[in-house]
Amino acid sequence: MKLLSHRTPATAVVACPDCGAVQRIPALDLGDLAECRRCGRTLERSADLSLTVALAWSTTVLLLLFPANIFPLMSASVPGRVHEATLASAISAVWSDGWPVMALMLGAFILVLPFVWAALRTLVLAIVHTDWRPQWLGPVFRIEQAIQLWAIPEVLVVAGFVVYMRTAAQTSGHVETGGWCLIAAGIISTIGRRIFTAETVWQEILPEREVPVGASPVSCEVCEMILPSSHEGEPCPRCRRRLRLRKTDSLSRTGALVVAGYVLYFPAYYYPMSYTVRMGSVQERTIMDGVKLLFQANFWYLAVIVIIASICIPFLKLVGMSWLIVSVHRRADTHMALKTRVYRAIHSIGRWSYVDPLIVALSIPLLSFSGFVSVHMDIAALPFALVVVVTMLAARTFDPRLLWDVAEGRT
Repeated sequence: MKLLSHRTPATAVVACPDCGAVQRIPALDLGDLAECRRCGRTLERSADLSLTVALAWSTTVLLLLFPANIFPLMSASVPGRVHEATLASAISAVWSDGWPVMALMLGAFILVLPFVWAALRTLVLAIVHTDWRPQWLGPVFRIEQAIQLWAIPEVLVVAGFVVYMRTAAQTSGHVETGGWCLIAAGIISTIGRRIFTAETVWQEILPEREVPVGASPVSCEVCEMILPSSHEGEPCPRCRRRLRLRKTDSLSRTGALVVAGYVLYFPAYYYPMSYTVRMGSVQERTIMDGVKLLFQANFWYLAVIVIIASICIPFLKLVGMSWLIVSVHRRADTHMALKTRVYRAIHSIGRWSYVDPLIVALSIPLLSFSGFVSVHMDIAALPFALVVVVTMLAARTFDPRLLWDVAEGRT
């Protein structure tokens, strides 16, 4: 059984991807972790995890996604009628409702990307388990690492839980085979994200190289490999990403995305997210209206989830990214570690804001009974989804090392 819990016995030189500090990491014992001495980021951790276990986890998630996408997630029934919701029916219903862009986004985030992510991770771990190291292995793992931020089975589980509780309060609701498989896949992928150590997989693909003493280093922003600065502009030998001292046009790109987020924020919360047609009357609901209904139904814990995911997180992401951009422009050199932690939080929690569009999408096929009641997506859904996307992109385009460059007097 090949372990993924140790790097090579020799120490390795790495550059923190958040602050750029170059530091040496010794071989870690099981249960140890190495943190950046400057910003506190975990650079590497040694988990008691074997390659066989990691491969089993990713394979299980991949296999569970098949029934989760084929079989019904949940059902709702009224006297004489039973409706079931699948992922495909939710996406199809959004398309039929006149929102093709939303349908395509949902299809990518909850249908296509989870499959691709799980398949690529399984492929990489299976190959790393052998002694074969094809040249394309690093680029494939780089793609897997990028996709995992956009594959959201865990967020879909939370949205499904909210829809189920709402359904159970109004009709007779049941979790079906696909739903149980999705729940299992979401739990396993969540735990897997916590215990999976990408750094050690990079080490298995290609160990770090020693940088000559006195040489100015450049680090890969993806796999964190350090090379002499003379390699800038060349492909990284491990992941094939082009080496840059800093992300290209980081501030201008991030600033444009944050401005777009503010522009989209108002219609996302002012206009209704969904509307319900019941016996000829139309009832529109904004995000806050949905929260009020959950409180009125004594589902305060669901209301808190929606408030945090759909209201607080998008706003705090925009404010946080604005603070970071202004700090770089003003060349502020205070609270550096705090700013870096804020960036890490924004980068990691962004996808959880997608709960509300998923709630609406699942409700359409599940709670629409012809001649009695029908649920539809409304005008705020698209700008809200775009707020989530542009803030996630802003976190990816921003280079937190610029904060530390300013503090150190670099241009």
